[in-house]
Formats: sequence, C-alpha cells, structure tokens
Amino acid sequence: MELLRFSGRLFQTLMLSIMGLIFVGVGIFTGFFLSRDAQNEAERVAALAPMTRQAVERAAPGSPVLIEAVVSRRNPATFRTFVAYVREEYHGRDSDGDDDWREDERVTPPLLLDLDGGVVAISNADYRISRYHEKWQEGTTLYWNGLKGEGTKRYTGLVAGGPLLVIGTIQDGREGNTIHAERVFGGSQAEYIENQRSTARFLPFFGLIFGVVGLILLGVGVKKLLVG
Repeated sequence: MELLRFSGRLFQTLMLSIMGLIFVGVGIFTGFFLSRDAQNEAERVAALAPMTRQAVERAAPGSPVLIEAVVSRRNPATFRTFVAYVREEYHGRDSDGDDDWREDERVTPPLLLDLDGGVVAISNADYRISRYHEKWQEGTTLYWNGLKGEGTKRYTGLVAGGPLLVIGTIQDGREGNTIHAERVFGGSQAEYIENQRSTARFLPFFGLIFGVVGLILLGVGVKKLLVG
C-alpha cells in the first residue's frame, strides 16, 4: 500500500515537473528570445531609409527595400472595402472559457501603391500583414453551429487610401522593378518601430509570469514527493 501511495506521488511529481519545465521554457523563450527578436527587428527597420519611387525603379533586383506609401484606389475590393484581408471564424469557447477564433481564409493579392505621384507594385501574394486598417464582423451576436460547421465570421484587412509600410526586396518585373513584400504594416515606419519596441519591452514581463508559474509547479511537485 505504501508503495502504491509513493508511486502515486511520484507520478504527480513527474506531471507537475513536466508542466513546470514547459512553463519555464515558454517563459525563457518569450521573455528573452522573442523579446530580442522584436528589438532586433525594430533596429533593422530603423536602419532602413524609406525609398522614393525613382529609387525603387533604379535599384538592383534583390536589394532590400522599405517604402511608406498609400494603398492605391486602383486595387479592386476583394470583400466589402477590403483589398486584402484575413478572415476568422468563431468556434465557441476554448477550455479556458475564452473565445475561440480560427483563421479560415486569407486573401492577400498583389497590390498597387501610390508613391511620389506614381505607382509601385507589390508582385507577390504571400506577404504578412502586421497591422490592419479596418475590421468588420458579421452581426454582434457570436454563434457556432457544430452541425453545420459554421460560425460568426470576422475580417481584418487593408483598404484603398490607407497608409502602408512595405518591407521586402526589389524584384525585376516585366514592366520594371516591383517589390516582393515580406511584411506590410498599416501605418508609418515610426509606428512600426515603436510597435516592435513596445513588444520587446512587454514580453519579458509576460515571460516572467510563465517562469514564476513554472517554478511554483516544480516546487509543488517536489513537495508532494517529499511530504506526500
């Protein structure tokens, strides 16, 4: 009987220790590595000077490029006023009681951008959108119909006339240079840099919370093994 109780405590300790190590690992990864990545990204973008349309046209293919432009009204809307968007569907609540939204569609076509009285083009359709211009949701009541597999949809996207920071590389197109966009951001270079620096400042506190929870779980596990 005593052996069974000890085995039970050992199993509980093992589970708590594994959970604790996972939390500590997430804390270190978030608080150090992700924070450092955000700070490095801020410094990388801060070191890039926004290019003019003429500079884009003269640049060698493969060169890094950063422009501050406006989404041209020549772009057709793909849904409502969005020229590019990400759609999420509501799937009820998760195990923690939080709303469970899941991405189910992403439409990011090549775009035309107004810059210095002319037009430059994003040639690829796989760019990441770091910040959007507008949001729209179907109704105000959230629902999930498990039988039909349908739920409330919400959209976040870019609209014509909105400011856009584009980070990528120069690509040779049939009618001149285009931009192969790595990331687009619905705002200015200064706003993007501040966004990254704010993230870098916040993540260590978030990581610390995970680390503390992990250490508490490890401590509880050890106590269960020693005290019972």
